[in-house]
Amino acid sequence: MKRVQQGLAVLLAPLALAACLGLPPDLPERQAVPASAAPDLLPIADLLAQRGDGPHTARLTEGDDARAAALRARAQGLRGPVIAPDDRRRMERSEGRLR
Repeated sequence: MKRVQQGLAVLLAPLALAACLGLPPDLPERQAVPASAAPDLLPIADLLAQRGDGPHTARLTEGDDARAAALRARAQGLRGPVIAPDDRRRMERSEGRLR
């Protein structure tokens, strides 16, 4: 075990010394990124009006109503009780025995 610790110390000592060194002076300075004007923000309605319909628009939008209905049905199914009524009664009966 002591040999492992000595081996780690031998390996980590040069790494620790290298971390303390700065960058060599012959490296060029980083160039600052020139500041540019921010683009104008446009209302989304204007952007959507300009885009027009592409070749995939119909394929992407045709199933929206069916998908929304399926998601609503799934959400309705999740609104029910988390624990089935039979299991809840069984749990309530056993609760008195646990105390």
